Amino acid sequence: MDTAQRAAHAKTLIEDTLFKEAFDMLEKEQIRLFTDVVCSPEQLQEAHRMVRALRMVRDQLTSFIVDGKLLDRRKK
Repeated sequence: MDTAQRAAHAKTLIEDTLFKEAFDMLEKEQIRLFTDVVCSPEQLQEAHRMVRALRMVRDQLTSFIVDGKLLDRRKK
C-alpha cells in the first residue's frame, strides 16, 4: 500500500463513527478504572497500558494522514 492509499484508508478509519465510538468506549472504560478504589495496582497498570496503546494506534493513523498530506504538497 503506498503513502496516498495508506493516508486515505487511515482517514476513513479515523472518521468512521463506529470506529470512533469503539475507541472512545474502550478508552473511557480504562480511564474509569483509575478512579475505582477496588482496583489492584496490576489492574491500574494494565489500564494505563491500554490507554497508551489506544492513543498510540490513533496517533499512528493520524501520522499516516499527515504523511499523505505532505506527499500531496510535494507533488504540487
